[in-house]
Amino acid sequence: MTRNVVTVRPHTPLAEAASILVRRGFSALPVVDAHGGLVGVITEADVVGSRFDDGTPAPDPAEPAARKVSEVMTSPVVGVSDDADLSLVARAMLQGHRRSMPIVDGTRLVGVVTRRDILRMLTRSDAQIADDVRAHLRVLGGRGRWTVQVVNGDVSVWDQFNQESDREVAKVLAEGVPGAIRVSILDGHPQGGDQMP
Repeated sequence: MTRNVVTVRPHTPLAEAASILVRRGFSALPVVDAHGGLVGVITEADVVGSRFDDGTPAPDPAEPAARKVSEVMTSPVVGVSDDADLSLVARAMLQGHRRSMPIVDGTRLVGVVTRRDILRMLTRSDAQIADDVRAHLRVLGGRGRWTVQVVNGDVSVWDQFNQESDREVAKVLAEGVPGAIRVSILDGHPQGGDQMP
């Protein structure tokens, strides 16, 4: 995910938010409160809809046009937990027809995952992913303990010693490797496995 996220506040002028969307080439911006809590999202559609008739009855001409992000943002908005599996994030983006997804720790915004972020991960080869998983796992039990196989981003790791506490740490380490879609920690040693050098 992208951690240095460009955000706006509810009181940000709408014109400023629109300018950021255009300058940065974004389709949406997270809206956060003073404590970094996710309170909404403002999209290109929100901005455009605030200026042009969408077929609904015309607003009262005496009412002023929207001037702040809070007047047109989509809220409430659901963020995905920062420890969620990438496949869940991708599925939520596809089902919601979203180009990006806010990532939260509780309610605090900690990052954003975009379709481009997911594409970047998908372009890593299985060999690259396996090499990185092996490098991460060297801290647990040294050479020869772990056997790693990666197929289409799905990582299988066999633990020769079958120690439950280490297996949980191994799973976290492997999940942190870019391109790892799903991680399974298994017992023993597979036939034809790719053991760590």
